Amino acid sequence: MGWLSGIIGGGIGAMIAGPFGAVIGAALGSSIGNSGSPSGGHMGISATQRKQALFFTAAFSMVGKLAKADGRVCENEIAAIQRISREALGLDAQTQQYAINVFHQAKDSSDSFASYARQFGKLFGQDQQLCSFMMSFLFEVAMADGQLHPSEEQMLEEAKQAFNLPDALYQSLRNRYTGSTVGRLDLKKHFEILGVEPGASKSEIKKAYRLKVAEYHPDKIEGKGLPPEFIKFANDKVAEINASYEAVMASLAG
Repeated sequence: MGWLSGIIGGGIGAMIAGPFGAVIGAALGSSIGNSGSPSGGHMGISATQRKQALFFTAAFSMVGKLAKADGRVCENEIAAIQRISREALGLDAQTQQYAINVFHQAKDSSDSFASYARQFGKLFGQDQQLCSFMMSFLFEVAMADGQLHPSEEQMLEEAKQAFNLPDALYQSLRNRYTGSTVGRLDLKKHFEILGVEPGASKSEIKKAYRLKVAEYHPDKIEGKGLPPEFIKFANDKVAEINASYEAVMASLAG
């Protein structure tokens, strides 16, 4: 995995302040113990590799805290994390090991979920696409056991505030992952997702729709620093845009 080998050789843990730097350093120390020397011939890392490493580390750091939301981490939760790593993200063995190391370092650290969310917000808050993908991932993990616990929902609310995500987007994700019909998006929220006003013409809506789909094209998102394993969440976002477009166009047809 290109970004992982890059950070192993690039010493990124020493370059990052705050809780993520500590987690990266400890997690890489464990990984290196299994995979050899960190020298690897890398003299540094690219900006894209740095963003990928931070996004990935943040994801599994917050997952560690989510899994411990009820005060302990049970075997079913660990199994769910491993399943998501293999099936949803398709991680190879080395990247799985790094993810597991991050998970354990974060869940046992004295830093809170909110502190991880705040650091992610400071790093990526200007890019609402990456924040949206992170929130999607957190919802998927929180719902791995089929239900959203109050303590998990509190953490997700903390993430929403730290990421500065709109209420409409958060509610849309919540409805999608929980299957809730309570608080289902009204038509105004579908217009908001498309980025147009309720009085927009069909041609304006179609133009906005095409721009949104292009904006969230997986190739474009990966180029912005989303780890390739998380591209499935770009596809999820496109599905959300499609659903809003269909709802809006159906309302105009009626």
